[in-house]
Amino acid sequence: MKKSLLVLVIVTTCALGLSAGVQTASGNNGATVTRATLQSFFVDENGIFYPATCDETQVINGNQRKETFHCTFDAAVPAPLVCDTSIGCLWFSDFDGAEATSTHFVITQSGLMVGWALY
Repeated sequence: MKKSLLVLVIVTTCALGLSAGVQTASGNNGATVTRATLQSFFVDENGIFYPATCDETQVINGNQRKETFHCTFDAAVPAPLVCDTSIGCLWFSDFDGAEATSTHFVITQSGLMVGWALY
């Protein structure tokens, strides 16, 4: 029952626009690193929408892309949870809307959403 409930958890994000503080740099190893504060959101298993603001870092190296995110909710905070692709959770990039192939994140008791996603 718990697994099927978490499978219903849908995490979607939307590339609503980059903030003015976008920073991009290229490293000596060929990686491109982009940091930005972006609008995001979480939708719980009951379909309740929780807008959030996320500080995000995107690292592109060869054919792999990883994004890490640290988010605060703009108003109400969803119940704490741990979400992972292995139990059916999804994440979509706030940079371009792409669906992650793998993700893991938590919503803490204090109202933070913290995690990573691979593309």
